[in-house]
Amino acid sequence: MEKYKELEQVIPDTLFPSDNDAEIPNLRLDMQAEELSIPFLCWGEQKRTTNLLGLGSMHFYTDDYRYTALYDHPEQILRANPRNIVEPNYSLFDDMPISFGLQRIYKKRWIARAMQERGIRIFVDLNVAQKFYKLNMLGVPMGWKSFCTRGYSERLENLEYEYEIAKNWAKGEEPLFVIYGGGASCRRFAQEHGCIYVNPVVTTKKKLEALKKIHEGIAFFNDEFSIKDLEKMTHFDKQLEDFTKNKAIESK
Repeated sequence: MEKYKELEQVIPDTLFPSDNDAEIPNLRLDMQAEELSIPFLCWGEQKRTTNLLGLGSMHFYTDDYRYTALYDHPEQILRANPRNIVEPNYSLFDDMPISFGLQRIYKKRWIARAMQERGIRIFVDLNVAQKFYKLNMLGVPMGWKSFCTRGYSERLENLEYEYEIAKNWAKGEEPLFVIYGGGASCRRFAQEHGCIYVNPVVTTKKKLEALKKIHEGIAFFNDEFSIKDLEKMTHFDKQLEDFTKNKAIESK
């Protein structure tokens, strides 16, 4: 039975429809992400046996070497069974030749389309060098609303520009714009613009450990004084900060 399951997960080399001269695959508008569900896991940091059971999301904001094999073996994502993924973030630099960059954009979009065909929803990755901002949108249909990027406190102008790209592509709709990390300044941007801010797992782990350490150091005579469910909390419980409701309040 295990062999049959593995055969079912094999993804054949496929040429997907394309509307551009670079023949970069088109994404399916009906299979874009509708929400960001937790846990929001970084590829390569989870166990190989991890099965999200059709829940949660995965991103690739980590070193490229962790996922270079995915283009040849995209079935690895199927085994993790997430509800959503952010497109693999193959590094694109301003000094990289355009031909090299197009190959990387092709790979991440091909993987994204292949996952859509298997029922996994997609966030388009906007975290590229500014030289590739336009080329990075090849294959993304107008009206697309689900985007994700990596936040950096020293690149707030780029974050602003990426948000404008998302708004432009959403064609008058509010984009579902996710910012992963970047600290207080990126969190503030998310709050001001009605985005979702994601705390990296390492950050939430440290906060939870600090809370538990404080709790252990408190002196009391009985069990009445305690933080409810503190022991049951995981580092995913405070991972997402959803400020999209701010936009809803402003529009009323």
